[in-house]
Amino acid sequence: MKKIALFLLVAISGFADSLVLENLTNHKSKLAVQWANSAKEVEAGNQDMIYGTKLNPATMQVVTQSGKVQLTIPKKAEYFRVLAWSKGEGEPDLLTNWVEIIPNKIYKLHSDHLVPAVLMAGTGC
Repeated sequence: MKKIALFLLVAISGFADSLVLENLTNHKSKLAVQWANSAKEVEAGNQDMIYGTKLNPATMQVVTQSGKVQLTIPKKAEYFRVLAWSKGEGEPDLLTNWVEIIPNKIYKLHSDHLVPAVLMAGTGC
């Protein structure tokens, strides 16, 4: 009986560390999710975009399939945003605002959620 209870606890806690990203855009470009553990990391990610600094690949997870994708939330991550490369190379040219993570939620990505990185950088967010 203890083994069954332990299995259920592990299974439940395993599901708590994921979210589903549903790509409803017409973008067939490269997509990635950028994770942040704190408001300070969100600000650092914004500064990287504003000043054209190379993004830290350790904070990103490439999305390799379309439709609904289950993503594992990194430990301590509190926020995420989606980055898109319409040209497939270089720095991302489209992105979303940062979103607070709610485990086990389905996040629907619509075309109007992606804005040009140039405009986002210009807002000073």
